[in-house]
Amino acid sequence: MHKDTVTAPMEPFTSDEETALYDKLDRLSVAELESYIGSAKNSLGNRALNATWRPRIELALKRAEIVHTREEAAAALIAAEPPVVVAVPAPKAKKMTKSAKAKADAAEAAEAAGTAEPAETAEAAEATGSADEAEED
Repeated sequence: MHKDTVTAPMEPFTSDEETALYDKLDRLSVAELESYIGSAKNSLGNRALNATWRPRIELALKRAEIVHTREEAAAALIAAEPPVVVAVPAPKAKKMTKSAKAKADAAEAAEAAGTAEPAETAEAAEATGSADEAEED
């Protein structure tokens, strides 16, 4: 790793740079903030890091810790609140045609009798019954 060759302390953040940093930290998730904080602490513990970077890293670390605390508190509040129950209106019943109603009645009768009759068989039985009635006339 190359050692930082700048010996003079870096200029403090300008107000625009500081605002941009704060906005960036505000958008991070809790997991990303934890990673950022760990990385910043690791950088501050690194003896090879020139002291010129320390004020900037310390400032960013303080802000990240504040945001992290705020996000954890918000998550705890959300977890403590009971979920909001939204009443969903029941769908309107569609009008059935006579043949659809007959199929539904046949299926219900088959279920009540204990034998589940497939829809095709019910249709075939209806067709056969209609043909038998026609022959009787």
